[in-house]
Amino acid sequence: MFLPWLLTAVPVVALLSAVWLPFVNGPHLWFGMPSLLVWSVIWVLALTPALAFVERRHTALAAGARNLQEERR
Repeated sequence: MFLPWLLTAVPVVALLSAVWLPFVNGPHLWFGMPSLLVWSVIWVLALTPALAFVERRHTALAAGARNLQEERR
């Protein structure tokens, strides 16, 4: 129950804290692009599978609960 919250909280906190991290929010280039852009893209790409995992888990739990109710009838 705690894992889905953790999987989504880590990228969200990383995205929100980017402004206050000096190694991200500065005049630096990573891979030839501004460091804040690279940081944001990496964490957005990490957030996408985390949200997909949460959605699939939620759907599977809902389907399991529905099947359990049908078996009780």
